Amino acid sequence: MGLVLFAAALAAASASCGSDSSSGKTGQGGDSQQPPTGATGGSGAGGTSGNNTDPGEIGGFGPGPGSSGSGAGGTEACAGTTVQGQLIPLDMYVLLDKSGSMGDLTGPGGNGPPKWAAVTTALKAFFADPKSAELGVGIQFFPTTLPGVPDSCTSSAQCGAGGPCLLKACELDLSFGDIVPCDSDSDCGFADSCIDLGKCQNNSGYVCIYQQPEVSCGTDPNGVSLGKCKPMQSSFCVNKDSCNAADYGAPAVEIAPLGSSAAALGDAIDARVPGGATPTGPALKGAIDHARAWAQSHPTHKVVAVIATDGMPTECSPLDIPSIAGIAQTGVAGSPGVLTFVIGVFGAADVGAQQNLDQIAQSGGTGSAFFIADNQDVTQAFLAALEAIQGETLACEYQIPAPPDGSDLDYDKVNVAYTPAGQSTPKKVYYVAKPSECDAAKGGWYYDKDPQSGAKPGKILMCPATCAELQAAGGKVEIEMGCQTIVPEPD
Repeated sequence: MGLVLFAAALAAASASCGSDSSSGKTGQGGDSQQPPTGATGGSGAGGTSGNNTDPGEIGGFGPGPGSSGSGAGGTEACAGTTVQGQLIPLDMYVLLDKSGSMGDLTGPGGNGPPKWAAVTTALKAFFADPKSAELGVGIQFFPTTLPGVPDSCTSSAQCGAGGPCLLKACELDLSFGDIVPCDSDSDCGFADSCIDLGKCQNNSGYVCIYQQPEVSCGTDPNGVSLGKCKPMQSSFCVNKDSCNAADYGAPAVEIAPLGSSAAALGDAIDARVPGGATPTGPALKGAIDHARAWAQSHPTHKVVAVIATDGMPTECSPLDIPSIAGIAQTGVAGSPGVLTFVIGVFGAADVGAQQNLDQIAQSGGTGSAFFIADNQDVTQAFLAALEAIQGETLACEYQIPAPPDGSDLDYDKVNVAYTPAGQSTPKKVYYVAKPSECDAAKGGWYYDKDPQSGAKPGKILMCPATCAELQAAGGKVEIEMGCQTIVPEPD
């Protein structure tokens, strides 16, 4: 038969990433003034009541954290100790797609760098930014290779469970543009033959049918000669990708502050090249499992998972988007909860990709995915997405300060105030007992663990409305200790 040319066929042979739907069908591309207290407080034990309805208040409704009554109490001002709120340390576990289609070009007309270069350049810039020095980051890549499977092979015997080695393919399937690896004719079925593959002399990303005498591979889409079809001396193990979630829960670089880990993260990136398919399901499960384990061992930290991909799942179970979104949902529902942020880099032909990634992000508690079109400056867009994730996550969780005298903190006597950027008057942020009591408009704050249950809180969390204001306006959060916690009077 005549010469048949397959662009980037090495990736395609292992169902390289990219899908036009959630069905798994393979496609292309594949972050000081004391708060108001005392006489302006709510109804305190044995004190004069007040309503706390001045315009500078932010708050929700609900009982105070202790049993001594609500409000600041009394008609005398309380002399508490006020400290500036310190954000909870943020840790990210990054799951980075390194499938074969990450080698596809970006930019207008495909004249930009490969996706892999564009995305990793953004990651390295983010890691090196002094503003990120205290941010904890770990990384793993997907797909990872099964243990014991070599990076390259010259025979299927070398591959073991990851075989066969892609040196030959079934002829009839090749005629339809499909690569079905084989070792002998018996692997191809009736009336089909197992024939030798080759690589084009001037661009090994193109696979050809090797025959003698050697024939020309023709030209690439830009008219550049690909040279002759040469024998394929080595290849890769077709089934080398791991479907084991634990392999993705074992970080290539463990979570650590970027001030000490940026170089190691960069080295890990540099040690990898695009290749393989897209086992999104087990990879995401492993990432969330590791993020939760890290959060359990670092209870004063906020830990999130960040998955960056350019394709829909193409291998390993589950393949369908609702099931993968369900994995993200288990992250939010677990204890401690882990949010999943999603960054996608896709082309115009990837129909439905944004809706699919949005479904995963929504189930992962982050609303919607960051969707980057591959015909723009992917590096700058990806960097902006990382900075947005850092800003969104950092604004709303604060450390509980230790009392200055070294005594145990009275959780019934903690208050929060917020001073917007450019202003000097703080706003009260009222306490609510639990997230479900957050007022949709007024917001509020609560502990991550209810002290009335006997648990020891580790964080101060802002309600969604308060969190949104902090993110939008910026400013200063202050925490006061020693005065009765303020809550509003019920309507």
